[in-house]
Amino acid sequence: MHMNKVIITDIYWHNIYLTLSLQGDAIKDCHFYVTDLKKVYPLEQPVDNKLTINMVNINETKLLDNGKWYFYYEKDHEKYYLSITAACGYKLEQLDKLYRYGQECYAYAINFQISDMAVLQKKAAQTPSVIHGDEEDLILCAFTTYMKRNDHPNRKDVRLESKSLKQGCRKVAFILTKAAIRGIFAVLSSCRKKDGKHVLFMSETRTPIGGNLKAIDDRMKERGLDKTFKISYSFSKTLQQSKFKTFFTWSRLLWLIAKQDYIFVDDYVPIFKTITLSSKTKLIQAWHAGVGFKSVGYSRFGKAGSPLPKDSCHRKYDYALVGSKGLIPVYEEVFGIDRSHFLATGLPRLDNYLDGERINAYKMKFYQDFPELKGRKIIMFAPTYRGNTQSDAYYPYDKIDMDGIAKLCEQDYAFIFKMHPFIQEKVDIPVAYAAYVKDLSQYGDINDMFYITDILITDFSSNIYEFALHKKPIIFYAFDKDYYQLRRGVHRSLDDACGKVCTTFDEVLSTIRNKTFEMEKLAAFIEECFDTHEKLSSDIVIDSILLHEKGERC
Repeated sequence: MHMNKVIITDIYWHNIYLTLSLQGDAIKDCHFYVTDLKKVYPLEQPVDNKLTINMVNINETKLLDNGKWYFYYEKDHEKYYLSITAACGYKLEQLDKLYRYGQECYAYAINFQISDMAVLQKKAAQTPSVIHGDEEDLILCAFTTYMKRNDHPNRKDVRLESKSLKQGCRKVAFILTKAAIRGIFAVLSSCRKKDGKHVLFMSETRTPIGGNLKAIDDRMKERGLDKTFKISYSFSKTLQQSKFKTFFTWSRLLWLIAKQDYIFVDDYVPIFKTITLSSKTKLIQAWHAGVGFKSVGYSRFGKAGSPLPKDSCHRKYDYALVGSKGLIPVYEEVFGIDRSHFLATGLPRLDNYLDGERINAYKMKFYQDFPELKGRKIIMFAPTYRGNTQSDAYYPYDKIDMDGIAKLCEQDYAFIFKMHPFIQEKVDIPVAYAAYVKDLSQYGDINDMFYITDILITDFSSNIYEFALHKKPIIFYAFDKDYYQLRRGVHRSLDDACGKVCTTFDEVLSTIRNKTFEMEKLAAFIEECFDTHEKLSSDIVIDSILLHEKGERC
């Protein structure tokens, strides 16, 4: 780590001048530059620790080209990226600039982002010059773009999106294939008359049926409605397939979907971005998560991986089920649909979740499997993953103090790991600690395991939703709190969490030993996220959507 490094503590604009307030030792001995990792332009020296940049006159009266630009400084023949403080990072979205010109037909946009040091190292590997930075640094990136007015916002420009002729040809092939699928479905759908008796449960992200969909399906069968309705199922993992294999999977789905009157999904289902359902077919989103912190859907709009303005399956939902009326504004932001489409039914998978017999039966089975844990207070460690995708998901186990955990377990505690399914690397538990420290990531459903859990340690995960019903302590351990929130994006800050927030593992251990859980925050969370109903949530869904009864809707 570079000690006494120069960092940016504030950023502000005055017309075309961008000013970076700097903090660090011997700033006057540093030379400052901006680079896209290919071209490098020198900047004026700071005055009173303020680096002022004329953004329209950087390179001989030119603006920065399209691309991502990074600021760095050179000192003692070494180069270092300029990073920003967390406080500065939280105001970046307010600093984006759009300069219109040419009768407002064109614009020059400057957006600020936080860059990942690991990604920069990969990009810089092809360049001879090495710029240093630490893994936890919030590295400032200026994303500059020349733009022009789009008179056809519903169309995508293949030439603009393609970096090569080969890529362009592939995109054209995808577009033509999707158009064919769309046309075939339109014909199939018009040939199938709706009778209101066909129901499809489907997912393109998981197999087999589970969660809310299984709860609704099971309840329909308990009520004998499988004799009234023709129930079909389609569960696959198309998001893990190649695009062409996905199209093949979709082609087999078209007739099945065309026959349906009601389609229940529980996650992002991209086929509905391609096809247009009949107005008589109702698409119902029974989202798999209760509520968490990570931004998804349109709450990520404008960030990498966000949905398109109009072309998104989220906007196709006729109904979206949520846990409570208090959560409607959250999912209104996520799905980008009007609140009139939401039904505050509660989550069907939580029907009878707190049933005493069910809880006792699970506890009996668990302690038969792990008799050595009986009589101990069980702490569950269940964070979300780090990384950008399922393929590169990981958790930095060096952020966990295994010796501290073992010492805690000397005081009648047990510690179990329940890592995210995306994380392939196993927890390395020393043999000496194995009696009361266990990796149960592959053991059973996490919501059932909450029955035997006394304290939950998590971070940005949505697993807090179910655990909150037990009214037991939740600790939020986020060693990378600001970095994660600024890089990944959240729709609510961890500062608003329903428990104690810790940024070091020592804080976590101290919180457990001293029982400083901040339980008062939990009551407000439960009031926001759960409504009281006289009927089962699955019954409300069935009665209001399938049987068209007027009842508990939002």
